[in-house]
This record gives sequence, structure tokens and C-alpha cells, in this order.
Amino acid sequence: MKVAVRNEPGSRAVLEIEVPEEALARAMDQAYASLVRRVSVPGFRRGKAPRAILERHLGEGSIREEAIRTLVPAQYSEAISQAGIAPITQPAIDVKDGEDGKGLRVTATVDVYPDVTLPDYRAIHIERESHPIADEDVDRALEDIRARHGRLASAPDEAARRGDFVLLTVTASPAGFERLQAGKEMLVELGGGLLPQEVETALEGTRAGETRTAQLASDQGEVTVRVDDVRRKELPPLDDAFAKTVSDQPTLAALREGLHARLAAERADEEVGALQDRVVDAVLAQTAIDLPESLVEHEVEHVLEDLAGRLQSRGLTLDGYLRSAGKDEAALRAEMRPRAERRVRVRLLLEAVSERESLAVGEEEMFAEVQKLAAELGQDIPKVEAWLAERGRRDGLRETMARRKAIAVLVEAVAGPEPQTTSTLSTPVGEPAAASQATAEGDPQPPATPESDRGTGA
Repeated sequence: MKVAVRNEPGSRAVLEIEVPEEALARAMDQAYASLVRRVSVPGFRRGKAPRAILERHLGEGSIREEAIRTLVPAQYSEAISQAGIAPITQPAIDVKDGEDGKGLRVTATVDVYPDVTLPDYRAIHIERESHPIADEDVDRALEDIRARHGRLASAPDEAARRGDFVLLTVTASPAGFERLQAGKEMLVELGGGLLPQEVETALEGTRAGETRTAQLASDQGEVTVRVDDVRRKELPPLDDAFAKTVSDQPTLAALREGLHARLAAERADEEVGALQDRVVDAVLAQTAIDLPESLVEHEVEHVLEDLAGRLQSRGLTLDGYLRSAGKDEAALRAEMRPRAERRVRVRLLLEAVSERESLAVGEEEMFAEVQKLAAELGQDIPKVEAWLAERGRRDGLRETMARRKAIAVLVEAVAGPEPQTTSTLSTPVGEPAAASQATAEGDPQPPATPESDRGTGA
């Protein structure tokens, strides 16, 4: 057997396989031997019909077709082994007669795992950024807490403004406009985004008892609403009593101090994540990856499955989501594609870095990660180990840990050593966000218990 390989864009390989006449003849002998035992031919005991009679009974070329059906897959497997390629899709096969009608000429087109050409990432430089928490940040956090603990009080004589709540009744709306059906009563926050913008704008400045009509965009018709009441939040005073009510802190000063520490930790995590994004983007920009379309499509499927699972956990369906969003699945897939493509590129980049740097995850590291996962799930270690043993989850966890190491190498190479901080984020860019991301498929969220299969997160 002779094999010639031609590489095409998109990490696609075309194998030209010449199958000699002798191999085809042997395959036809085997095909006849197999068919004659399986097919009953009138006038002959099973297995005794002559070859010519059997083919006349089954149809001309039937033995050759059977021979090709079994011969070509075997020849293809031998060819990819001989060529040293790693297919990631099923091949598209075209079979023709060989030269002078002897043997076969098989053309197999298949996507292969792409080569990743890494740059000298230690020559790339990005500055770390730090944005300390200011008093204004703590003030905003306090106001958020204060708003959550406020109470709504009726203000019928006040003009409605953004942030106020309006109790309204829809008195007229276009037919089929489900969001605002005539007769529906609603309590909505102006500026909260629950109502169409045209209706929110019309309601600003209204008082209890007034009626407003708004023309909807895109000629959808008019909506008329009656304002039954205007309600405004009354906020509690910022004092020590407030601190005791909303937290376990005895004073407002202690509450501010605790908020500052929490915000600083959150900001540190955000900055590490942003740095990882910038580092990966910088290295990806100089990395050559001839990405096969099949890998991107496979990742789109995962993202779509993740979304469907997340919706299901909330009692919703993908079809219902598409209807409410006014789009079809093709449009949704198109929206998902950039994210899916980046995820694939990031994964390939980190795998290549891991290989270049000879990064490995030892059993001690794996056990420490399993302990961490068990603590997160509130489960015994043996139960978590059993869960990880299913469906390749343990291998997926090991791969995720290796990619974490790779992103750490990249960040240090590009941005320098990490300064002393109180919080770090160890999750690779584009990767699942916790140690419990243990499967190799998509980016499933950790289950509530190991018996759960998985939730989803897009």
C-alpha cells in the first residue's frame, strides 16, 4: 500500500491511498466466503453456492462492494498509522478504481489535531495593573446594602423619578403583546429595565392617578398605563445600629473596615483574571494555530449544551429562551461562535505551553485537589473519588490543573513574578472556574453532590 499525504488549510489532511490489486483480490475472496455463509441461494446448501451464482443472485458487483466495505476502513487505519497523523473527525472517503482498473485509489479527507507554533513568550511584556480600593468604593457598597434594607413608602403626591417604584395598571396594549397585557397590574422600578424604554420614559414625572400612553418602537403599537401609586424607598440611617442589623459587626466603622477587606479581595481576583486575559490575548496574537472548523463546531455544541442545562435548572427550555429572545438556533450558534473559538484557541495554547515547559500534575497535587473539591461539595473524599472516576472526570481534572500551571507560567513570563497579595485566582482563562470543574467536556459547574451529573455554565 502506498500513501501520499497532502495538507490543506484548516488542519485538514488528504490521504491518497493506493490499494494494490492483490489486496483487493484477497478482500474479495474473504467477502465471498463471508457472504456465501450468510446468504441462502435457491438450489444450494448454505455456504455451497459457487461464486458466480452467488453474485448473480445478489447482483453484479455485490461481492466487490462487500470487499470494499471491509477493506477500505482497514486500509485507512493502516494509512493514518503509516503517515503518523492524528485525526479528530471521521474521514470523508472517496473510492475509485486504481490505474488500469487494477486495485483501488482511496482518497480520505480528515481534520487533524492542529499544530501550535508558540512565540517566544518571554520576550512579550505586559505591565501588571493595580487599583486599590478607595473610600468611594466602600461608600457605594454601603449604599447598595442600605438600598437592600430600605422599605417602600407610598408617595402619591411625588412625581415619579428613576429609582422610584410605580404601581401601575395596563389599560390598553397591542394584541399579542404578552409583556404588557391589558388589565395587568405591575410594580416596577423606573430604570430597572422591566418595561420597554418608551414606557419608562413616559412614566417619569407622573403622579398617582395619572395615565400615560407610549408609542412602542418598530411600529409595535401603543401602550397605555394608569399610575395607581408612586412608591419611594426610605433608607435606614448609616449608624452603628444599621451595622448590627446588616452584619455581625458592632459598629459602622467596623462594617466599613470589613467591606474594605472584602472589596480588596474581590478586586485582587478581578485584576488577576483581567491580567490573565491580557496575557493570553497577547500570546495568542503571536501564536500560529491553523484551527480546524470541526473543533470550533464541537465547542459550540458544548456551549449550547451548557446554556440548555442552565436554563433547565431554572425550569426553562432552550426553545422558550429562543422565543423570548426573538432568535432562532442558527442565530444563537453564530453568537456563540466567537466565544467557542477563543476557548478552543486558549485550550490549545495552554496545552502547547504545558508540553513545552514539561508541566505535569503529580498524584500528591491530584489528591490535594480532590480534598479541596470534597470540601467545596461538602462530601467525603471516597465519594468524590468515585464521582471523578466516572466519564473521564479525573482525567479532565488533571488536564485543567495542567492548564492552570501553564497560565501561571505565561503570566510570570509576560508580566513578571506575582507581587505579595492576599488573594489569587488560579483558574486559566477560558477554563472552568473552580477545582470542581472535573470533566473534560464543556465547562460544567460542580454538582451539589457527587451523585449529580452536572449543571452547566456558559
